[in-house]
Parts: sequence; C-alpha cells; structure tokens
Amino acid sequence: MSKLNKDILFLIFEELREDSKSLFSCLMVNRLWCETAIPNLWRNPWCYNGINYSNKISLFRIISQYIFGDIKEFITNQEIQLPSGSNQSLLFDYFSYCRSININIIKEIISIGSDIDYNQFNMQQKFYSLFMKKCLELKYFDMRSIKHQIFQFPEAMVRFELLCELKCDTSIDPLYFYGLSQFCQYLQSLTIVYVDIKPNHGIIKLIEVQKNLKYFQWDDDFDDGYFTDNNPYEKVLLALEKKAESLNCLRLFAQYVENCEHTLLQE
Repeated sequence: MSKLNKDILFLIFEELREDSKSLFSCLMVNRLWCETAIPNLWRNPWCYNGINYSNKISLFRIISQYIFGDIKEFITNQEIQLPSGSNQSLLFDYFSYCRSININIIKEIISIGSDIDYNQFNMQQKFYSLFMKKCLELKYFDMRSIKHQIFQFPEAMVRFELLCELKCDTSIDPLYFYGLSQFCQYLQSLTIVYVDIKPNHGIIKLIEVQKNLKYFQWDDDFDDGYFTDNNPYEKVLLALEKKAESLNCLRLFAQYVENCEHTLLQE
C-alpha cells in the first residue's frame, strides 16, 4: 500500500479531502505520502468539523513562521508569545495550496498569540497580506465579521476574479461589498446571513454585477422583536430576478417570507 505511485495516491486523497483525521494519518506513512497529502489537507484547512481552532497550536505555528520575519520588531515590542521554532523555515509552502479563507477561523487561530485586540488585528493584517501573495487560486471566501480591507492589497483583483463561493452577513460595511463587486463578478454560489434587517446596498450591488450566479441562499439570523414593517427581502429579490436565467437554486430560510409577494418566489 505504501508503494502506490503519486497519481494513485492523489486520487485516493481527493476522496479523503473532507476527512482530516485520515489525511493527518497519511502524513506519517512516508515522505511521498506526506508530499501528496499536504496539498489536499491545505486546500481548505479551515473547514474540518470537530476541530477547536482556538487551540490549534500547529496551525498558529505555521502562520507565525510565515509572518515572523515581517513582524519581528512588532512582536518584540508588544511581547507577543510565538511558538518555539517560529523563526525557522517551513517544509512546504502551505499557503500556496490554499483555495479558501474563513475570517472567523483565522481570528480564532491568531488569538492564540495574544488576547489583545490591537495585537490580533495587526497579526491578522500581516497574515492577509502574505496570504494574498501566496494563494494562487482563491475559490471559497467566508467573510463574515471581516474588519480588514483585504480588497486593497495589490494581488486582490487577481485572487477575487476567480472566486466561486462567497458567504457573508449583513453586518459588514457596504463599502466592503462595493470594493468586492469591482472585480468579483463570476460567483457561482452566494450565501447571505441576515443578522439585521437594515438594507445593505453593498450586497445589492454585488448581486447586480454577477454574471454566472447559480446558487443563492438567504439565512435569517435576527430576533423576532427586531423585525419592523420594512420588507427586508424586496430589494434582494429584485436584484435576483435579473439573474433568473443563470440561477439554478434559490434557498430562503426567511422568518417572514410568507408576507413577501414577489414574482421570483411565485415562479
């Protein structure tokens, strides 16, 4: 079994790409298995169920090794504790295999180094700067609770042009969506979590510029008492109506959709 060639191993590991426990075990077989498993394991390292990322010191160690050289002075001045070996070179260019970003998971991992908001923010900023340079093909982006203007990095346009899946929420400043809509126009899947019902015109703009949207999901996640007489769905549905030719799946987990009469829902 350990003598399988690399092509066969790659196909096997493809089938295991969502099974982190099995992939981690494969790393220990031999060098070939390790070299072949790493790209699959790091395609989306933020997605594995059952992992407490705030205690994932191994991921924090890898991130700190990437950013150590650029923030050495900052780390010293702020007395941030990095894992031992953070100034050593990496065995693999892990970020180059990544195809996804999950903002909340990155926050959890970075928080291992410091519980001070200022320190965490600066380390996150350096992480995103390096990630945009290293990540060759970004496919999935969960930007919920984002605070960093990562769309302004020089490499952002190239990275987000290839984005296929996006998950966001309505608490995000509309300016983020305006920036994203300039070069992210070929999303195939868009999921929006409505944490409040105030209109977010940036999200409307992002929907309007899409040219190949196939899947749209809406999740309501606000308190019943927060609901007003304003229709939180109308403007989004109007924008989606113009995407009817490409849209294959429309999923609305909405609290008040029974009060919303729109031709897109009737069809």
